[in-house]
Amino acid sequence: KMMSIRLPLSVLAKKQAAAVPKGHFAVYVGESRKRFVIPTSYLKNPTFQALLKRAEE
Repeated sequence: KMMSIRLPLSVLAKKQAAAVPKGHFAVYVGESRKRFVIPTSYLKNPTFQALLKRAEE
C-alpha cells in the first residue's frame, strides 16, 4: 500500500509560482521584493550587465 500526503492548493500554487523555467533566473527587486524571471541569455548583454553592476552598488 502506498502512503500519500495531500498538500493544500495554496501550497501547490506557491511551489508552481516559485518555479523558474530552465534557462532563466529569478531577480527580486525593491523593498516589496517584486520578482522577475529573466532569460540567462541577458547575462551576455552589456547593458544588462551594467544594470546589474549599478544595482549592486
